[in-house]
Amino acid sequence: MALTLGDLVKEMRWSYVGPPSFLDLLYQGVSIDSREGCRERLFVALRGDRHDGHDYVEEAWRKGSPMALVAKAMETPSIVVADTLEAFQGLASFLLDRWSPTVVAVTGSSGKTTTKEMVAALLERHFRVHRTVGNYNNLVGLPYTVANMSPHAQVAVLEMGTNAPGEIARLASIARPHIGVITNIGRAHLGPLGGIEGVRRAKAELLEGIRRDGVLVYNADDPSCRQLAASFPRVCSFGLEGGDVRGQSLRVEERDGRWWTLFTVQVEDEVQEMAIPMPGIHHVYNAVAAVAVAWKMGLTLEDMARALEDFQGPKRRMTLRRWQGILILDDAYNANPDSTWWALKTLVSLPARRRLALLGSMLELGDEAPYWHRWVGREAVALGMDWVGTLGEEAREVARGVMEAGGVAQTFTSHEEAARFLETMLKEGDSLLVKGSRGMAMEKVLGLLGVE
Repeated sequence: MALTLGDLVKEMRWSYVGPPSFLDLLYQGVSIDSREGCRERLFVALRGDRHDGHDYVEEAWRKGSPMALVAKAMETPSIVVADTLEAFQGLASFLLDRWSPTVVAVTGSSGKTTTKEMVAALLERHFRVHRTVGNYNNLVGLPYTVANMSPHAQVAVLEMGTNAPGEIARLASIARPHIGVITNIGRAHLGPLGGIEGVRRAKAELLEGIRRDGVLVYNADDPSCRQLAASFPRVCSFGLEGGDVRGQSLRVEERDGRWWTLFTVQVEDEVQEMAIPMPGIHHVYNAVAAVAVAWKMGLTLEDMARALEDFQGPKRRMTLRRWQGILILDDAYNANPDSTWWALKTLVSLPARRRLALLGSMLELGDEAPYWHRWVGREAVALGMDWVGTLGEEAREVARGVMEAGGVAQTFTSHEEAARFLETMLKEGDSLLVKGSRGMAMEKVLGLLGVE
């Protein structure tokens, strides 16, 4: 199981320049940032839009990195390759082959991070699980996740994101998953991917990388997912309306100061009550997707129910807290039209004197951005929102949609302006949703209000 840097150089057919004795050192993972985690780790010098990792090789060396993966000659011990990113990705594939964990890959337009965390939470009671940290889900993040995996990991749960055609195909070719999960195919990254059909093609790329004897887990309620799954030989579906794993009897309740989403799961002839300690009917989709994966890996529904009760969701994804008598639904991490609709639907399912939403721009929607922002505004009124505030140039169209539907809306030009207004407007008994794309940093408004 032990792997030396010399083994790595030999197996990968790389060229090493430096003292031979360094090749006897054990492989202890990688670093891609000289500011942190360099000691005993291979430093990978990646070139980006703003920085070139080769400029930091000597700093990494001083901080304890035994050698660097580089694309040009350096004065410190180095493995020299033609392209460091390509070599880094090849390293990830090599390690997955050598250590042979079961690979679960999760992608989708929304819900993939929470689904990834739920899959890991269900499996880690029975397996040694390594997972994507945060949203390290791109062509650098996924190799970094794998390269720092323990050789003793039995399962690798890897998130795959994209905002360009071909990315998921490349990620899937690196990971070669045993189980591939598609949470949904919706309205995210419409601009970069070329509309909803481009999104569908991008998610379909996952199927190309699933191993020959692997399984596709897909959303049976999503027509685009069903279309993709029709041509795949081994599948397991999940959903609320249909699917092999079905969530039913959904409801949101407050218990002992915490909000829970409760539901039953049916698989074949078995039925099990389950509960997630976070609000949001749409989280049941994430949960039943995770249940489908765990079911294929041999866990019982009873085991899964116990694990879900202890689940801790990612920060700023449907976090509910009380503040000065007001119920705050913090979903500030990211946004697209579908996830925003579900967040609004969750808010209106909660008891409140007034239901208010502060919505930031939804980015990367391309030419369709005005339409979908107005659509969110109209849907907010249809769902029963009493007031909608917007932040960001694109989000002005949300306010326009609200007013077209006869609702009340207000636009803001800064986080400070929004916070000052909410400070005077919010009253005890209100419920407030805060949501927007990551680039909008909507959590700043909550910070200015003193919620955190």
